[in-house]
Amino acid sequence: MRYFWCFAKPTISMNLAIQSITVLAAGYICYHFLIRSASLRSSFEKKWGVERIKIYWIYFWRYLGVFLYGVIPVALIIFQGLDFHRFGLSQKAGMPTLWWTAGLSIVVLVMNFFATRSPDNLTQYPQIRVEKWSRALVVGSAFTWTAYLLAYEFLFRGFLLFSCVEEMGIWTAIAVNTALYALVHVPKGIKEAIGAVPLGVLLCWLTLQTGTIWIAFLVHVVMALSNEWFSIYYTGRRAVG
Repeated sequence: MRYFWCFAKPTISMNLAIQSITVLAAGYICYHFLIRSASLRSSFEKKWGVERIKIYWIYFWRYLGVFLYGVIPVALIIFQGLDFHRFGLSQKAGMPTLWWTAGLSIVVLVMNFFATRSPDNLTQYPQIRVEKWSRALVVGSAFTWTAYLLAYEFLFRGFLLFSCVEEMGIWTAIAVNTALYALVHVPKGIKEAIGAVPLGVLLCWLTLQTGTIWIAFLVHVVMALSNEWFSIYYTGRRAVG
């Protein structure tokens, strides 16, 4: 018996959903293997030395993420002549956005104050494993974290979420987004992977309610930077100079 498969002609929204999922999958695969490349790290070490590589290697991770998660989807959107507002990059930030950002940031700060002192957390953070943190390093790390998270949130809660909503509907799009969000956290351990599920659902819902990625981005920045700074404190790596 022969089976004939009929494929519907892809719509514009379907094309965008496919693009966003492909960019995320391909980008994460490239990112995952490049940051774990022993030969690439060795070449960095030869150029910068054992101590400076502790800083520049992490900066490389983050700028690589900016390119894969930010520059590529932005280029696709520009090439197709699409409006960035369509993907959550709106300049409007109403009171709900401000209240949610402030409220969630306070919750994150309190949680991180206690959670970051755990041995499991301190084996991973701060990512830059130097003993003394200069003010320049604190600022440089904060800048690279922020740049990385802007690209990251634009891909997840911007390009991916809004393009999938147009094709799949709200809750299916949130499910797809959250599943992928949890999967990319698996290498960081089961706690982060599981924690990514409720956080992912909440950030997706808030993004769709407000029409912007800014709550997700700002809360994620507060989470990352407070984690880093508390971890510096708890590991005794004092900021100097």
